Amino acid sequence: MKLKLTLFIVLIALGVKLVSAQSESDGFSKLDKKDYSGAKKIFSTLVNTNPKNAAALYGLGECYYFTGKTDSAKISYLKGLDASSSYAGNYAGMGKVSMLSAPADAENYFKDAVKKSKKDATAIIAIANYYYSQTPKKLDDAKRYIDMAIGVDSKNASAYYLNGQIEVDRSNTGAASLQFEQAIYFNPNLFEAYFAQSAIMAAARNFPQAIEYINKVVVINPNYWIAYKYLGELYYGNQKYADAAKNFAIYFKNVPTDNDVTHYAYSLFFDKQYPQARQLMDKLIRQNPNDYVPLRLLGYISYEQKDYINGKSIMDKFFTLIPSDKVMTDDLSYYGKMLSASGKDSLAIVNYLLALKKDSTQFQIYDELAKSSNKLKKYDQGLQYSRDYLKRKPNQQPLDYYNLGRAYYITGKNLNVKKDTAKIDVAKTKTTALKIDTLMSMKLKADSLKQLKYYTAADSLFAKVETLVPTSHLGSIMRARVNSEIDKETTLGLAKPFYEKALTILLTDTVKYKKEIIEAYSYLGFYYFMKEDKANAIDYFKKLLELDPENVQALKGINYYDLKK
Repeated sequence: MKLKLTLFIVLIALGVKLVSAQSESDGFSKLDKKDYSGAKKIFSTLVNTNPKNAAALYGLGECYYFTGKTDSAKISYLKGLDASSSYAGNYAGMGKVSMLSAPADAENYFKDAVKKSKKDATAIIAIANYYYSQTPKKLDDAKRYIDMAIGVDSKNASAYYLNGQIEVDRSNTGAASLQFEQAIYFNPNLFEAYFAQSAIMAAARNFPQAIEYINKVVVINPNYWIAYKYLGELYYGNQKYADAAKNFAIYFKNVPTDNDVTHYAYSLFFDKQYPQARQLMDKLIRQNPNDYVPLRLLGYISYEQKDYINGKSIMDKFFTLIPSDKVMTDDLSYYGKMLSASGKDSLAIVNYLLALKKDSTQFQIYDELAKSSNKLKKYDQGLQYSRDYLKRKPNQQPLDYYNLGRAYYITGKNLNVKKDTAKIDVAKTKTTALKIDTLMSMKLKADSLKQLKYYTAADSLFAKVETLVPTSHLGSIMRARVNSEIDKETTLGLAKPFYEKALTILLTDTVKYKKEIIEAYSYLGFYYFMKEDKANAIDYFKKLLELDPENVQALKGINYYDLKK
């Protein structure tokens, strides 16, 4: 697949070497930058001063040619030939305009241009550029003339630069890179070559090298503003949004007429600079209220700023404007999150599922589905989505295991084991009352086993957290809570070792973990109370009262022992 250079790579038109006034250099410099209006003013002034200035007439002809005024271009080139039969550029110019009506004459003009180019390859490069700019590009012809140009001037940076472009179009990026390096060597100020090298490196995902080339441009000319935009794009593509925003800011401060601020705004958004991103989008929307592109990001920003009512209104409008084939996964996902935050979780789930249908690799959506399902008290459904999330998420972290363990724990706690969820029609089944009682007890047993299964899974996941993060109390205290649910009557003391282990961490900060310490002391006090271990029970009840003087359980426990004296 052919490597496409970015829009920042400007085709070098013509690096004309001049032996006359500096103002001619200024004209050709503007011409190279495609500032045709500015260049035309300079060349027109020069021609008015000296109607026989062949270089200025050529430059004026180029201005007309590149703005589509071929008749005016032809007049200028012909005047240039009359002014000087030895100036090769006007032969090249006449060849270009003649190619439209008289190809044979054009070839003769091109031959004359080559003959006149004794030491200066400028005209030959102009011909090569002509062939390169055709649609489709005539790469073989362009290459033929570039080889001639290098034969005339082996140090011509523009020739090596165009040679590199030809190699890029032939998918020979290695050869292209060598040509661009040659161009930089012979002209360190030929910034187009740096951009071309950067584009090759970026396509190879070598972002540090790509960035280094553009930084060289900035070092040479700190006011070459387009370099900062290109740096912003490179950082943006490499997801370094703070660096992207920094460089975009420099560019847009100095080029305020450029309205292509989308990636700048997204860089600010991803760097959590929401007010600044909103300011850019608000400006674009004022210019075009029905442009769905800024509406999209404005909707995202509204969600992040918790502006749900306004955000929903923005997204509603967005979906009325955007073509269906342009809807992105994030559009549906963000809309779902906005709906969920507004308490409309059923609709949120619909949008999450549509987002997954569009892109099933977006594993984080399963986590949102789980949250909305749990809010709707559909815990089994939420648990399944939590499992799907962990299964698909790469590089699982301890927090992921903790969250899935919590999902099992919550689902188990909310499982109703006291009611028979099966609907039994006595008339139709003709079963006896005794049989129905038996079925119900079997169902109760099945639900209890299901609950135990959930708790066991939760305990296993919290054990993993305990192992992976031994300095955290979360694994131990959650294991304590799970085992406390399994052993509701505290007859087996299943939670005891986990509360004791959690306390070794919790007691390092009694202010921060006060609530958890009270929970652990309450359990241990009750455990020893049930075991009729008076000394330990009273010890924990007293510790409880130190943290919570009004604790009812501790007061009742101590009062119980006082009455027994």
